[in-house]
Parts: sequence; structure tokens; C-alpha cells
Amino acid sequence: MILRIAFKNLLHKPLYATLCWLLLACSTAVLLMLIALSRQAKEQLEKQIEGVDLVLGAKGSPLQLILSSVYNLDAPTGNIYLQEAQRFMQHPMVESAIPLSLGDSYKGYRILGTTPAYLDRFKVQPREGRIFSGSMEVVIGATVAERAGLKIGSRFAGTHGLEEKGHVHEEHSYVVVGVLPATGLAIDQLILTPLESVWTIHEPAKHLEDEDSEHDHEKDNAVQEHDHGTDDDDAHKHDHEKADDRTNSAAGEHHHATDSHPEDDHSDADRQNAADAHDHEDDHQEPADHDQHQNAVPANGHVAATAANKQITAVLIHFRSPLAQLQFPRMINENTNMQAAVPAIEVNRLQSLMGSGAEVLRILGWLLAGLAACSIFVMLVQGTHERRYELALLRSMGSGRGKLLGLVLSEALILALAGILGGFLLSRLSLWLLQQEVFTNYHLTFSGLWKITATDMITAAAILAACLLAALFPAIRAFRLNISKTLANA
Repeated sequence: MILRIAFKNLLHKPLYATLCWLLLACSTAVLLMLIALSRQAKEQLEKQIEGVDLVLGAKGSPLQLILSSVYNLDAPTGNIYLQEAQRFMQHPMVESAIPLSLGDSYKGYRILGTTPAYLDRFKVQPREGRIFSGSMEVVIGATVAERAGLKIGSRFAGTHGLEEKGHVHEEHSYVVVGVLPATGLAIDQLILTPLESVWTIHEPAKHLEDEDSEHDHEKDNAVQEHDHGTDDDDAHKHDHEKADDRTNSAAGEHHHATDSHPEDDHSDADRQNAADAHDHEDDHQEPADHDQHQNAVPANGHVAATAANKQITAVLIHFRSPLAQLQFPRMINENTNMQAAVPAIEVNRLQSLMGSGAEVLRILGWLLAGLAACSIFVMLVQGTHERRYELALLRSMGSGRGKLLGLVLSEALILALAGILGGFLLSRLSLWLLQQEVFTNYHLTFSGLWKITATDMITAAAILAACLLAALFPAIRAFRLNISKTLANA
């Protein structure tokens, strides 16, 4: 009976009751939504860095390197040479190393050059088709297949850059050979292809530039050699005329010396034989030097140089021992032009940055809850004053002080429970509406949307206690009501 009377009293003033309910519902929704977002973000961020102890990439912001390479949220810090990175990828303390190469996209979805080990890291296999095995073959995520309209056998051309608009590589087309199942992770929005695909698309332009520069260099050398040759011809002609004069004078002196010193004939013959022997040795050494030079610079020297200058964006490294995680970052950051970022450290930093904004919203939620409690307090104080004659009649009809106390607290309890329930539904509805937007922009999936955690229960209990505490003064006032004095003044 007390609950029915309390409910009727709330309906007697619907405007006040609705205002209190809205304040409670909004404050509860804000608090519960922040709790759910923080929980989901933490779970998703930690889940996607599983198996990645270190990320090797170009110098820059470590957090940017983690976001671009692990979560695919930011632009890369730059490229590094594969040959230089292999020194650490093949280290005995490294259990696995997955190279990554970014640069192109298709309809806003990133094309990631990598190896099949990237799929093994997520423990996922194509639900349709197979894993890529050759250049220009791709395996697409479930979201890409759904929103981009791609399927097995589809062909498309990538766009340079990570935005939807940009230069399209129409001369090269990818072919879809596999479609991955939905995982709720960032891989759902990726297009995976071998590293050779990225190199095939981006190296022709570089090759042409190198050929043009080499051609211009050869032309400059030819012009210089021609000018130098002309000067040499003139100088040689002038020297030759001087040499003829010196030869004629030397011939006379030599004839005179021969007549005066016959014993020098034998020494001249020996010097001639030594010169012939030296020339003969040079003739035998020249082919060996020529062969050695050919081995040092192969016929396909440009291809060899290109192979040595392959570039990638980053490397995901997993160590055999935790000891390597203490040694590698310092060794790489101090002794190379690359940087090593530890995902666990950067994720903690990211959560601290996100926590600052979440703390402000949390304070706002509690302020709304406090405002709702104050409104309940004002409503019940005013209500008990207006219904003091009714309360006095209830006392005169045999109702005890406890029933009057319970009546006022029941009104606050009904409002609090309705506000908490409405706030919970409102928070889950908001999360459901934001889910696709958050997943698209931040690659976060809300799993267990209707799950109620211990933190949710503690928050609801705190709001309920605040409402009952706000109703405590009006309830005590009704408990101490003087029946005779109240009825005498009626």
C-alpha cells in the first residue's frame, strides 16, 4: 500500500517527477557510458598488441608509430630500409618479425603489404578463398568486403596515400583471392597483400627517374670527355712536334755516346728485356682485373641496387625472452637511424591521455547526479509540506511513524530506480548508435554491449544512495510530524 501511495504522489506532480527522472537518467547514462567505453577501449587496445613486444620504424613519435603500425589509425612516421631492419629481424633473440609496408588505400581502406605471418598473429584464416601467394594478390577484411563491394576475383586499383582521394595507380590492379571472417579488430578494415605488390607499384617511377638521371649523367660525361679529348689532341700535337726536335738531337748524342762507350750496349739490351717482361706480366694481369671488376658490378647492377634499397614502413617484433625487451630499444634508438617503440608503454600513455578527457566527463556525470538528488530533495520537502494534513490523518488512522518515513523514502526510491534503469538503457542505446562510427574511426568494437559489470553496479548503488540521502531530511520531517498541532491548524 505504501508503494502505491508513493507512486500516486509522484503522479500528482508529473512535471517535477519527470524533471528529476531526466536528470537521473542523463547522469546515469553518462557515467555508465564512460565506464563501458573505458572498459572496451582497454580490452581492444590490449588485445591488438598481443604478441607484439616491439615495433621497429622510422624516427619520429613513438605513439604515432604504434598507432599507424599496430592500430592503423595514424599516418606512418616514414620508411626504413629492409636490409638495415633485417639485422634485428634475424637476431637470435627474436622469435618472429613481421614486416609492414603502408602507402596506398582503396576507398579509404588501407592496403597493407606484409607476409602471411600477419594473419597467423591474429589466428585467422580466410573464410572464402585462400591466402595471397603472389604479387598483386590481396586478402580483404570482412568490413572491406561488405562496404566496398569486393568479392573473390574482384579487381581494383589502389589510391596513393591513405585518404579516399589521390592519384590512382591505374597501371596496376589488385585481385581479391581471399575474404577474412569478422573479428572485431582492425584487420577487418585492412586489405592485405605481399610486400612485393607495394614494391611493384612504387618502384617503376623511381626506376625511370634513376634511368633519366643516369642518362643525363652519361651525356654530361660525354660532353666533358669530348671537350677534354679536343684539348688533349691539341696538346698532343704540340708535344709531338717538340718530341720530334728532341728525338733528332738525342739521336746525334746517342750516336756519339755509342762510339765512345761500347760497353753500354749490353745494359741497354737488359733494360729492353726487362721492359718486355713487365709488359708481358701486365698483359697477363689485365684479364684477371677485368673479370674481378665484372663480378663487383654485375650486368643487372640497377636491379641489384634496387633489391638492396627495398623499403618498408615498420616491423612487428616478438622476442623469445623478456630480457631482449630491455636491451633492444636502447640499442636501436642510440646506434641506428631507426626507432624502437614498446607498445605496452605507448598504450599506457594513450590511456592516460584518454583518461583526462574521460575524467572531465565523469565529473560532469556526477554533477548531474548531484543536481538530480538536489531536485529530489526539493520536490520531497515541498511535497511533505503540502501533504502534511494527509500525513497527519494517516497517523490518526493508526499508521505508525515508520510508515510515514517509508512513504517518503519510497518516493525517492521509485525515482532513483526509474532513473537508473532509464540511464542504463540510454547508455546502451547510445553505444549501439555510436558503435559503427567508433569502429570505423577508431577500430574499437563493443563486445558484450548489455553486460553489467561490478563497476556498473557500484555506480548505480552510489546514485541510489545519493537519492535516498536527499530524501532522508523530508522523511525525518514526516516522521516527527505533530498530529494534534497539524490538525488544529487545518
